[in-house]
Amino acid sequence: MAIWFWMYSLMDPVPAFLIAIILVGLLVARLRLHPFLGLLTSALVYGLLTGMGPEVIGHVTTGLARFFSALAIIIFSGSVIAEYLRRSRSVDRIVADLLDLVGQRRGLMASGLSGYLVSLPVMCCITSYLILEPVAKEMGRRTDRSKARFQYMVAAASVISYNLIYPSPVMVALTGALDVRPLDTLKLAIPLSLLLLVAAHFYLSRLHITEAGIAPGPPSNLPSRLRAWLPLVLPMALILAGLVTEAARFVGNPNVALLLGALVSVALARKKEIVKAATRRAGVIIFDLCGAGAFGYVIAQSDLGAALHGSLGGWVPLFAIPFILAALVQLAQGSRLVTVVIAAEVMRGYPLDGLTMILLISAGAFTFSYLSDPYFWLIKETTGSSLREVVLGYTAPLTLCGLIVLAAAALRWFLLVVYNV
Repeated sequence: MAIWFWMYSLMDPVPAFLIAIILVGLLVARLRLHPFLGLLTSALVYGLLTGMGPEVIGHVTTGLARFFSALAIIIFSGSVIAEYLRRSRSVDRIVADLLDLVGQRRGLMASGLSGYLVSLPVMCCITSYLILEPVAKEMGRRTDRSKARFQYMVAAASVISYNLIYPSPVMVALTGALDVRPLDTLKLAIPLSLLLLVAAHFYLSRLHITEAGIAPGPPSNLPSRLRAWLPLVLPMALILAGLVTEAARFVGNPNVALLLGALVSVALARKKEIVKAATRRAGVIIFDLCGAGAFGYVIAQSDLGAALHGSLGGWVPLFAIPFILAALVQLAQGSRLVTVVIAAEVMRGYPLDGLTMILLISAGAFTFSYLSDPYFWLIKETTGSSLREVVLGYTAPLTLCGLIVLAAAALRWFLLVVYNV
């Protein structure tokens, strides 16, 4: 038995990684084990398969600590803001204002803009959808025959900003791991994300969708615009100011800016219950994140990135390998945050510039959002759609977005290589 274990504990990183990813999918998607436990188990299995000894435990705890310290305040503060927006009905006010801005006939785009904006301060695309889903139904009732179309648009738009716009946990993890200035990502990510929003709108506006459910009545007794918009706008404005001017660098730090937004939310709500509810939600997200950090850090210690480059470099373009890796991880376990954390750790030191790497990994995180994705099942439940309809209304537009981001990354890589732009 000892000889058998020793032989298999010296496995090449590539097949060991495939085994670990399949194990994550089985434990989390099939057996419904908590993602934190599934990721820790797979991290230990991968470490043992690649010949790591007792040091694998140190790698696990280091990975846990690194990502907890980087994102705990951001996620907790975002959860507090999300709870305030939901309980105060501030989202109803925000959506009503967006409808007034773009017009009732453009309600589908207004629903997309609401998902895009709310996802930023709440730090979670699923939380954004849960907040906006009843409002999306109402918008569909008021402006269109298809309520589900509006729900799909909110879902797609929330993922677009979550995957591309700093300071979402996805972009904080990617910019930190790949050593890219957040302002550099925003210069490219903002116009690209708006292009994706238009593409998702174009696709969903032409998709036939079956109706389900009864919409709530029209909104009434809405909070003031100041109370509704302040927790949403304040942290984003501070972060942007911190990126462009040295004087605002402290308050513009995402940890400080979002903490201020959370404190404003608590002050406006005047209820401690929102902190208690936010703590429960944030705890779930943080544990998943820390499990991904542990898994990614263990993998990073085995030089998997170099092994992938060596194995696939002869027949797969250099720029495609990070995309393929991220897409496979996304397909296996479903969480976009887990996907980018693992992919960024694995791809450290890969011979591509950091911004191109961010685009490639983000593109992979858009694709293959299918049965392993908890967001997929939430949308199926809330829309009452069939599996085929959720694939058409959720998986397909996100995959389209991923392919557009992949094309943008390929174009950037081509220009850097050929013209040194």
